Amino acid sequence: MRLQGASMRSSRTAGFRKLRTCPQSETLLTQSRGARTSIAAHLASCEFCGAEMQLLSRFPPPPLALPFVAFPLPAGLRRLAQDLLAQPSQNRARFAESILEIERLTLTDA
Repeated sequence: MRLQGASMRSSRTAGFRKLRTCPQSETLLTQSRGARTSIAAHLASCEFCGAEMQLLSRFPPPPLALPFVAFPLPAGLRRLAQDLLAQPSQNRARFAESILEIERLTLTDA
């Protein structure tokens, strides 16, 4: 676990992301003594989770915010997200740009 004020290594931004093997944010915040060893080992090898843990330790959520409640995604929305994330990132960038274009439209533009 990194301490407050500890410096972070620089990383390539392309690899700086949460992976499927990463613990959930709630797990990082509420780690039990039994899981502390495995989480500490993960934090030592994962820059993203190390940075997330540092952020969470400096800016913890309000006490009433825990535990986090994750609502299940509707099946159609989950399928859309999976399809979008399965496409090359260039397609996602174009999709995001098209959403921004739609948001810029006003009722008089239609």
